[in-house]
Amino acid sequence: MATVFSYRTLGCVAALLLSATAALAQDKPAAPAPAAAAAPAADAAGDASADNPWNKLCGEDGRTKKKVCFTVRELRTDSGQFLASAGVREVDGETRKILLVQTPVAMLIQPGIRVQVDQNTQVPGKFTICMPNACFAEIPITDDFTASMKKGKDLIITTQNQQAKALNFPISLSGFTTSYEGPAIDTAALQRQRDQLASEVQRKAKEAQQKLLDAQSAASGAAAKP
Repeated sequence: MATVFSYRTLGCVAALLLSATAALAQDKPAAPAPAAAAAPAADAAGDASADNPWNKLCGEDGRTKKKVCFTVRELRTDSGQFLASAGVREVDGETRKILLVQTPVAMLIQPGIRVQVDQNTQVPGKFTICMPNACFAEIPITDDFTASMKKGKDLIITTQNQQAKALNFPISLSGFTTSYEGPAIDTAALQRQRDQLASEVQRKAKEAQQKLLDAQSAASGAAAKP
């Protein structure tokens, strides 16, 4: 039964969030976050709050015909590459809330994940499914947890890599309350936002490629001089 629920939830995520292909990337280091594991923690970074806000998306569950809403934010590197995401899932008429977390692949499955707001107590969770581009976890959360998200600075996702070292993904909570309590974003506006992001990622990739070509050309020229 849990598996059925997970696949249905992921279907809602795919339909509502138009999730981009996840790719683990390392960029500049972020502020460290506490981790309960004995292994030292590393931080995945690159949260651009102005370009990557919290979004609230709503739609209808095809099976139950109930309204489902997600308030979600993605963590990306400065170059626009996807790292992780977290979203609060609510179903109309139900008190239960789910924090749906998406992480890169190549993480240890057995320890599961942990989430926390700032320095607050960590809440454990288990991965429900891993796909070729990402792993997903569903964590039941309380009203107190969402209240802490409204007042907090960062939502920190902690996983373990293949070396059993903790890896933290800090997602800024700036703008969460406004999105969570406000109306759903227009899906056309979301698509425009994603198109703009894709264009920016492509531009930065071309710039990086040109810099590499220029460096190679300069090196070849220096080597050719007597």
